[in-house]
Amino acid sequence: MSAIRPNLSCSAYDTPGYAYGVSVAGSLAYVAALEAGLQIIDVSDPAKPTLLGEYAMPGAAIDVSVVGSLAYVADGKSGLQIIDISNPANPFLLGEYDTPRLPLGVSVVGNLAFVADGSSGLQIVDVSDPSNPILRGAYDTPGESADVSAVGDLVYLTAREGGLLILRIH
Repeated sequence: MSAIRPNLSCSAYDTPGYAYGVSVAGSLAYVAALEAGLQIIDVSDPAKPTLLGEYAMPGAAIDVSVVGSLAYVADGKSGLQIIDISNPANPFLLGEYDTPRLPLGVSVVGNLAFVADGSSGLQIVDVSDPSNPILRGAYDTPGESADVSAVGDLVYLTAREGGLLILRIH
């Protein structure tokens, strides 16, 4: 079996800030670029990625999860930001939830956003009304939570001092 070697000669897009998190939906890449906010890049031609839109965050965009016409952004000191991306060239803030600490990761399943919120662990936010998200629950992690991925009723959460935690949501 031969090794797989990625070819970096395809292309690159140099974001104005550090590219920290990415979510791809269709032909668009949504990049969390710290102080440069949310960058929306058209990747329909991978050889020529082009900036389509951007949204300046109040804090620093660290991670992003896209579901339908909404981008859920873990925004450093400003919590969970919910951005309407139905018109990618003109995104706008739809709602926000100020988490207790420093959100580093976000994953959305159904009407719940799971936010890895640093030293405050996992924050579970109901986003059924994205203009008015509300806290539904929390889980205290051993040490700081750093990233999260939710699949069905399972949440995979990394905690710096606790390793990988697997939680079932009821």
